[in-house]
Amino acid sequence: MKNIYKLLIAGAVLSTAAACSENYLELAPESSVTKGMLFQSPVEAQYVVNGLGRIMSTQYLETQGYNGEGTVYAYNGEYPGDCLEFGNKTGWQNIVKQNYNSSSNTNVQFGWYYYYKLIGNANQVICNVQEGAGSEANQWKHVKAQALTYRAYAYTMLSQLFSRRWSDMGANGLQRGVILRLDESNDAMPCSTMGEVFAQIYADLDEAITLFSECGISRSNDANKRWQANINVAHAVYTRAALIREDWNTVIAHASQARSGYPIMGITDYMAGFNTATKEWIWEVFEDETQPMHYYSFYNYASASCLGSNSRTYPPIISKQIIDAVDPADERMAIYAIPTAEELPESKAIKLKTAGNVSSGAFYDRVKKDFKNRIYSTTTIFYYLATKFIVKSGTGDGCIPIFRAAEMYYAEAEAQYHLGNESAARTALEATVKPYNSAYTCTKSGADLFNEIKAYRKFDLANEGHSWFDLKRWGDPMVRKTWAEGGNWRPEFAGVDEDGTDKAGNYGPEAKNRWTPILPNSEANYNQLITKFESINPDGTWNRVITAEE
Repeated sequence: MKNIYKLLIAGAVLSTAAACSENYLELAPESSVTKGMLFQSPVEAQYVVNGLGRIMSTQYLETQGYNGEGTVYAYNGEYPGDCLEFGNKTGWQNIVKQNYNSSSNTNVQFGWYYYYKLIGNANQVICNVQEGAGSEANQWKHVKAQALTYRAYAYTMLSQLFSRRWSDMGANGLQRGVILRLDESNDAMPCSTMGEVFAQIYADLDEAITLFSECGISRSNDANKRWQANINVAHAVYTRAALIREDWNTVIAHASQARSGYPIMGITDYMAGFNTATKEWIWEVFEDETQPMHYYSFYNYASASCLGSNSRTYPPIISKQIIDAVDPADERMAIYAIPTAEELPESKAIKLKTAGNVSSGAFYDRVKKDFKNRIYSTTTIFYYLATKFIVKSGTGDGCIPIFRAAEMYYAEAEAQYHLGNESAARTALEATVKPYNSAYTCTKSGADLFNEIKAYRKFDLANEGHSWFDLKRWGDPMVRKTWAEGGNWRPEFAGVDEDGTDKAGNYGPEAKNRWTPILPNSEANYNQLITKFESINPDGTWNRVITAEE
């Protein structure tokens, strides 16, 4: 039953249990499968929910790199962030510098297309569950709870991508949000406010958590089932949404519940390659080696061990600024090829104009020997090479974590800090560090404490799709230092805009349309009710932010 994803409903890959029924020889053609057949019982409906997981990990638009959740993590979360550089990929400067805020750019349109595909199919489930009494009532509750969790997650990610920061310009949720589609229609609709979107996210998760609790059904403890949603996943989505919304008490309320039963992994699991769920993973992107994505996969863009030409030529490199901000005694340093002073003399570092690739010498020889099981045989060697994600099998197979317990601790630490509870913030931070550095104790306070929380969050969650989203949420400037400046970024990806072109690699929170892509033409071309208005005045009128595109 591994190959159960067969049917097309509303443009997304869904699945059916028809082949498992007693009447499996009486199948109607796939084109004539009706909604009633898919939702005739919670058993069939569960296969449709499983299809939501498959949407997160499939090939899209016949374009390498477009694989669902992994695309958002790489193209939106990491490429334009400050944690990782990807080789000497100067041809990708516009992504790295966040210059793709155009409504016609495919990289912008993909996130909108993908998450509304997930929402549309979740809506099919939510609108067709058969609630009420009966022997199947709890199974139906379980089906609906999962779909609500998927929908809430998709709206959370859409909001991070296409809305401003919660408190930008003092609007506190009155900025333009995204389109709230809550039924099976695709009619033209205006954007809701950001506040309205998050109210719906909260409502979906409240209902999901209630249904999960009432139904008494959860997923298997098998690590291979971590792609299914459960009550912990709902709490984790709640935590991330509340963090974006700057709702600190709600963050704290749900972070501990999200990580309950999911302890921080040890160094052995951390070093294992992040390709299989560990005891810490709360939710993962669906992965099935019988349905691989090959060169479309996340690993072909985020791993040094994939045989694809992209990953071999442009492997991930951790920013020296991220490494320098963390205690060198941390055992997690071992997944990075960090040069010693002897391997990288200062005089040589200052002269480097690239990202630091080497083809001979002591450092090269050490990496080829010590990291031989973490990289592909012909991977280009760079100073600070990152080997967090190791291909599980095949061309680029492996799981991707969506939520880990560590993220929940960092979220709680941040929330406690904002509420003035510095002792609790330090305790939460230490919970993520001590498993890898038993001597670590945080004694910092004030702004230094917040910087410490951010530094370890960046270091621990690097390459998991958080970097750019976190910087945007914090309102921090993009700061990439070249080798001459004490970092290891290639000059093409750094620099300060001095000519008014807004094309620099380093920029502040108000640049690049406040880090907010223009709503894509793929929506605007058929939906005349959307606008580019950004916030509401006290009298109910909208403020409009004029962009270069307009």
